[in-house]
Amino acid sequence: SSAYGKIASDGDLSVTHSLRITGVGKGSFHILIEIATFVQNHKDQVALIANVSEITSVGTIGAAAVVKSMMYVMRLVKHTQKLPYEETINADNQSIIISNSKNVKLEVPITVYNLFKNDTIQQDLSKIVQPLESGKIDSTTLVARINKEVLLEEIKLEEKKFFEAEEVVVTETKEMWLQGILNSLTKTTNRGFLLLGDGTRVSYRLVGKNPENLYPYFIHKGLVKVRCKAHLDSKLKPAQIEIYEIQSIQGQMDFPESLNQFLKDNED
Repeated sequence: SSAYGKIASDGDLSVTHSLRITGVGKGSFHILIEIATFVQNHKDQVALIANVSEITSVGTIGAAAVVKSMMYVMRLVKHTQKLPYEETINADNQSIIISNSKNVKLEVPITVYNLFKNDTIQQDLSKIVQPLESGKIDSTTLVARINKEVLLEEIKLEEKKFFEAEEVVVTETKEMWLQGILNSLTKTTNRGFLLLGDGTRVSYRLVGKNPENLYPYFIHKGLVKVRCKAHLDSKLKPAQIEIYEIQSIQGQMDFPESLNQFLKDNED
C-alpha cells in the first residue's frame, strides 16, 4: 500500500485510489483497487489519463500503470543486484537502458528508472521481502490481472539481499521506555517489529542474557512498554531498538484508530 501510494504520488496522477485487502488465503491475498467514485465524477480527467497511460479499460486507469511501475522497479533491483551499472538513454522513446555488472541490458521507462535511482520504494520493498526465511517462505510473487493480461514478478529467497534496505542510524539514545504493540517475533534471531503509538513499525531485537524470558509477552494482545535503547534515523525517529525489559499495560491509550482497532480485534 505504501509503495503504491508513493508511485501514484510521484507520477502526479489525478486519480484517488482506495486499496482494500480481500481474498485472504494460505500463502496469498488480493488487493482490490477501487476508483469507481472518481471515474463517475471526473470523466474528462479519466479520459485524459487513459490516453497518456495507454490504458483503455476504465477500471484499470492509473492503477495498472502504478502496478507495472512497481514490477519494473523489482525487476531492476534484481537486474543490478546492488552492483555498479551503466545507463544510457534510448533516444527513440526516451527510455533508459541499464547494463549491469555482467553487461546484461534491461530497458525501462525513465519514470521507473527515477523511482529506482531515488530509492522511492526501497523501504517498502524491503518490508515485502522481510518474511522470506530459509525453510519457511521461499519466495513472494506480485501478480496483477489487468483485463486479459496477467503480470507477475517473483522475488526468491536468494534475491532477498538485493532488496534489503539499510537503516541510516545517526545517533542512539540512553535507555528509555517506549510504548506500543508487539507485532511479530522470530525466535531464531530474537527479532521482530513493534508498532509505536504513532503507527510507526520499528524493528527490535531482544537483548540480554536470557531473551527467551521475554517470549511470553509476544502472546499478550494488548499494549506493552519496553525498556530499550533506541537507534535514531536522520529525522530523529526510532529506526531500530534493543529491548531489555517488557511490561504489560492495561487500558486503552490515545493511539491512532488503526492501532485501537488492532487492539479491539485481538481482545480475548
